[in-house]
Order: sequence, then C-alpha cells, then structure tokens
Amino acid sequence: MNASVKSVLLDSISIILGVFVTFWIQDIIDDAQTKSEVRSALWLVRTELTKNLEDIKELNDYLNQEKASAQYLLRHRQDLAACPADSVSFHCGQLLAEVNASTSNDALEFLQSSSLFQKIGNSLLSMKIIRAYDSCDLMVEIVNRHIADRNTRFENSINESNVKNIAGNGSLDIPAFIKTDYGLYSVRWITTQVVADQTADVADIQEALKSIDDYLRRQ
Repeated sequence: MNASVKSVLLDSISIILGVFVTFWIQDIIDDAQTKSEVRSALWLVRTELTKNLEDIKELNDYLNQEKASAQYLLRHRQDLAACPADSVSFHCGQLLAEVNASTSNDALEFLQSSSLFQKIGNSLLSMKIIRAYDSCDLMVEIVNRHIADRNTRFENSINESNVKNIAGNGSLDIPAFIKTDYGLYSVRWITTQVVADQTADVADIQEALKSIDDYLRRQ
C-alpha cells in the first residue's frame, strides 16, 4: 500500500470515527437533557399533587366539621338561645359556608402535551400519576355535588309563607330554620352523609408521590 492510499484511508477512518464520536457525544447530551427535563416535569407534578393533597385534606376537615356542626345544632335545637352566641354563630356558619372545591392539573397537562410522559420510561409510575389525578378529580366532584345538594335543600325550603320567619334578613336563619319540619330534615340529612369518608381515602395520591420520590432518587 503506497503512502498516498494509506493517508487517504487513515483520513477516511478519522472522519468516520469523528462522526461516530460526535453522534455518540450528542446522544449523551440529548439523553442527559431529556432526563433533566423529565426530572423537572416530575418535580412540578410532585409539587402540584402535594398541594392537591393538602387541599383535599382541608376539604375533608370542613366536611367533618360541617357534620359536627349539624349535630351540635340538632342537640341544641330547642335551647339555642341559651348556648354561647359565638358557638351558635360558628356552627351556623359551617352549614352556610360557600365551598367551591377544586384541584389543579396544570403539571399533568404539561407532562402530557410536552411528550415527556413517554420519556419517563416507567409505565407503572405513569399509571400511578394518572390515577392520582383521577382521584383528585373524583373527590372534587363528590364535594361539589354534596355542597350543591345541601344548598338546593336549603334554598327549596324558602317560600312566600315562611321567608319572613327563616330568611327575613336575606339569608337563611339556621336557628329558626331548624325548628321547622323541613329544616330539621335538612340538617339531619347532613349528619347522615358519608362524603367525608369518601374524601378521606388519599392512598392513590400518596402512592404516586412515593413513586415519584423513588424514581427521582434513582436518577
């Protein structure tokens, strides 16, 4: 093999190796960038699910308090005037509280729309995340349906014949309301609800958070 041919061959090999190394390095860079993007997206999901979990627990606390307040008012139905005014006001307020339950899914939408979901490389984790968000949506739906049913019962109790007695100041007067047959029925209805039991099960959310932590720890 003469020197010129050998030189051309070596140059060709060098070029091929150079291209190979360039693509190999680029693959490493792309892989590292993808992992970084996935980590960032999962941290957003983790933060959002943690906030959703806190919000659901607050809703659950309210539902338990709403039932406890209804029970208090039922126990003292005949002697509310003798009860501490601040206690009566507090418990009545719980039954009239404006509640609009909601949770966020912005991080999940970003994860799905950015195609990063497929890049997680862990189908079980992906399913747990989706299940956690489904659980959040279900609990929000349960709470809002309960509040809507409660408010509808209260609103339907007011008519021309009793509005002056139970809603003379523009809002429902619970002490007067609970002394009516319909009012007694409506407040008792609250004490029979199991909504708080349905919103107490946050296992899917906790499992997703644990799985995210385990995944991030291994990366």
